Amino acid sequence: MKQLFRILLTCYVSATLFACNTIRVQQKNLYEITPPANPNEINGFKAVYVFKDDYDKSLWVSPETQCVTMKSDFTNVFADKSALHVKWDKVTGGCKWIGIGFGWNNWVPKNLADIEDDCAIQLQVKSVKGNFSNLPVAFAFEDYNGVQAYYGYEKTLSSGNFNDSTWTSVTIPLSKFDFKGKDFNTESVKQFMIQLEGDGDIYLDNIKFIKL
Repeated sequence: MKQLFRILLTCYVSATLFACNTIRVQQKNLYEITPPANPNEINGFKAVYVFKDDYDKSLWVSPETQCVTMKSDFTNVFADKSALHVKWDKVTGGCKWIGIGFGWNNWVPKNLADIEDDCAIQLQVKSVKGNFSNLPVAFAFEDYNGVQAYYGYEKTLSSGNFNDSTWTSVTIPLSKFDFKGKDFNTESVKQFMIQLEGDGDIYLDNIKFIKL
């Protein structure tokens, strides 16, 4: 009887040790860690940067050089290597319409449907000389059906007055553009445009979409 008891005890201990050796402990964090946001993607939208550094074939400016010029500037830069220097005078030059445009992402149709409700397009502006409070421009998107949705500049869009020593952020929520009223196709966006009025002389840089 004692021998049988010893045999059963040995089997029990062996089984217990085997079970302990096969148990795996999963390490868990005390708090759930959220991965850092990707600055190059918003809600799955990857064409975040409208202008970052390159003056390429996706950029254009009205051909009336007596009214407007645009060129790269490598000295007054907000980020990366270069900015844009835009100078215009619509009245003196006698032009009916002037502007600049960005067909970013190599003119591939862009889908803004997933970001139009809670995002904005933001640009950095710096005066070439002196200070001013009003930026005489209007912003617009155009879809591949030729439909355009505009919104004019107002002071509430900027982080402050414009000057020649610091950069000022201009942030336009996409909800400001009347996409639905214009029957605009936000799933097939062609370009972003800036219509120029009056006169101005500015540096322009780091045009991108941000989440509000």
